[in-house]
Amino acid sequence: MPEFISALPVAGLDGTARRRLGTSPARGQAHIKTGTINGVRAIAGYVLDRHGRRHAVVMMVNHTNAANTADAQDALLEWVWAGKP
Repeated sequence: MPEFISALPVAGLDGTARRRLGTSPARGQAHIKTGTINGVRAIAGYVLDRHGRRHAVVMMVNHTNAANTADAQDALLEWVWAGKP
């Protein structure tokens, strides 16, 4: 499975995820695939939390305003990264 995870773009660093998470401490800790079609925006992948645990994440929004959900998706990634011990 390490090969699969490493094939996904790293949030804040490369690929379709390079503009995600800005200066967040979670930047570089999520391997995610983004996807968009008319009225739908999605992310799926893995987040390594601040304690070194890996979590699977998926968020899909199917709505006419789906294009405006990048901040909510980033908030999910940051929330998972900040996970409680």
